[in-house]
Amino acid sequence: MHRLIIFGGTTEGRRICQWCTKQGIDFLYCTATDLGVEQLDTNRVRVGRIKVKEMREFLKEEAPELVIDATHPYADKVSAHIAAACSAEGIERLSVLRQASDTSGCEIFLNEDSLIAWLTSKSGVIFSATGVKEAALFTRLPDFKERVWFRLLPTLEGLKTCLEAGYPREHLILMWGPFSDELNKAMFAAVGASILVTKDSGHEGGFPQKKKAALERGMQIAVMQRPLQETGFSCNEAILEIEKKLGLRL
Repeated sequence: MHRLIIFGGTTEGRRICQWCTKQGIDFLYCTATDLGVEQLDTNRVRVGRIKVKEMREFLKEEAPELVIDATHPYADKVSAHIAAACSAEGIERLSVLRQASDTSGCEIFLNEDSLIAWLTSKSGVIFSATGVKEAALFTRLPDFKERVWFRLLPTLEGLKTCLEAGYPREHLILMWGPFSDELNKAMFAAVGASILVTKDSGHEGGFPQKKKAALERGMQIAVMQRPLQETGFSCNEAILEIEKKLGLRL
């Protein structure tokens, strides 16, 4: 049993874990992949996706005082499962929300169908910085093997997913970000990209640098809109709330 269960795999999740370690607070950090525990000096981790039907049982067994949802802004399904399980078990939950970015000058898309329709109507090389979950999405473009360059985190699972989807090896860029605007610009130039497709991953995910680099190159920017999110706290606010709820601050 742990006082806190932290669902992360994000900058915010790692920061809260580091703070808990310094404060001597017992916690368990849950992340879907090994990359989620990079830069963490702790063995209080659980690596692996928790299936929907297992989430409630997992929280029931752990019986934490508080659950922290510090998952990615686009992990809306995971957040919904966490919320449902916490509600069913009567466990208090605190959501950490990442500040949205300035997306002025970008094309915003509410769903995948509208994005694919827009890309189909355009010409030019596409640079995808959306993450491996969208690998299958771009295969809906008839000429994706020629047009799409895909940047993703350096994992064997991600590489396998893209290769099985039909992407040429030479169109895959496996690197750990976030990247500076100079490095983004160099990558865009190297592949001759005229369109950037990305998500609003916030400052933590390097969105400002991607946007700046693309605009300076005269590229069009397509942004997949964030899922609708409930209210929550910034990382700093969340730490203060944790202190209050654990009785560490009056």
